[in-house]
Amino acid sequence: MGTPDFLRKRAQMPWTERYLMAGVLGAISTNSQEILAAAGASFCPADDFPSEPRMHMRLWVDPHGTTQPPWPKPVFRGLDHLIFAGLDAQNSILIDRQRRRAMGRLSPAMAADQSRWKTMIFPNLLSLMGPAIGVTGLHCACVVRGGRGILLTGRSGAGKSTLTLAMAQEGFNFLSDDWTYFSRYDGALCAWGLIPRLKLLPSAAAFFPELAHFKTSVSVNGEDAFEIDPYQNLGITRSRYCEPRELVFLERTSTPEFTLARMPPADAAAHLEENLLADTPEALQPQLEMVRHLAGRGCWQLRYGEAPDTVAKKLADFFA
Repeated sequence: MGTPDFLRKRAQMPWTERYLMAGVLGAISTNSQEILAAAGASFCPADDFPSEPRMHMRLWVDPHGTTQPPWPKPVFRGLDHLIFAGLDAQNSILIDRQRRRAMGRLSPAMAADQSRWKTMIFPNLLSLMGPAIGVTGLHCACVVRGGRGILLTGRSGAGKSTLTLAMAQEGFNFLSDDWTYFSRYDGALCAWGLIPRLKLLPSAAAFFPELAHFKTSVSVNGEDAFEIDPYQNLGITRSRYCEPRELVFLERTSTPEFTLARMPPADAAAHLEENLLADTPEALQPQLEMVRHLAGRGCWQLRYGEAPDTVAKKLADFFA
């Protein structure tokens, strides 16, 4: 397929697959089986859904592309309903939220980088396209028991990831530890995770001896951290989605403490709104409505200064 075909509206890609992307039906057309493999790990295959996809990605790999990792930090620029994602000199994606489409041109090395797709490209595409398709991404973790989701959120350093792992070891299913996506699915408000990945700072090794078997690496945002698949590496059970029932806002203290108190919905909504990406008023409105729905659930503020396993046991007992 030549370069001009990539820009033609009716250009045909060799493969098109359909996926449930955070509860919304989407399609990916590409000439790369490697991109489809990353999509299959990130989203739920949905070939049997009879409805038309609400979003479409056309991701074309130029066989003449030469760029290689390490990759630079991506750049995002927006103008009205258009968003440009520059991944490097030869890799870029244009997002058209009005038409609910994304069109990308990529190098073979970028297409082959499964980790890059699963941890950076697909999550960012879903977050940026979200307002147009009814999906809201929030910076929070989620664990599940009996189909009931508990969201863990808080400012940087509050301990979301370490507490997520501790609760998973306490018998909860793991859904997400960093970004969780929310949408209306099958008549209910649902929370969705993408890939099963835990990102833990080196200090977490003091609480989880099993981390001694793993090495840290530099993550997408430049932090030195453990990045672990909890299902494959730690034997933790995974959930793809759930109905969120409780929200816990974490505040770490310097002294041993466990204080769980009700949080007014207005305060909870204000905290969640801090998570939202800067956007146009039209794009923000559906996200604000989603935040208000979440804040109407059970909201709690947890002040704690004990070890993660101790806190996880107390939370498990409380929500039982």
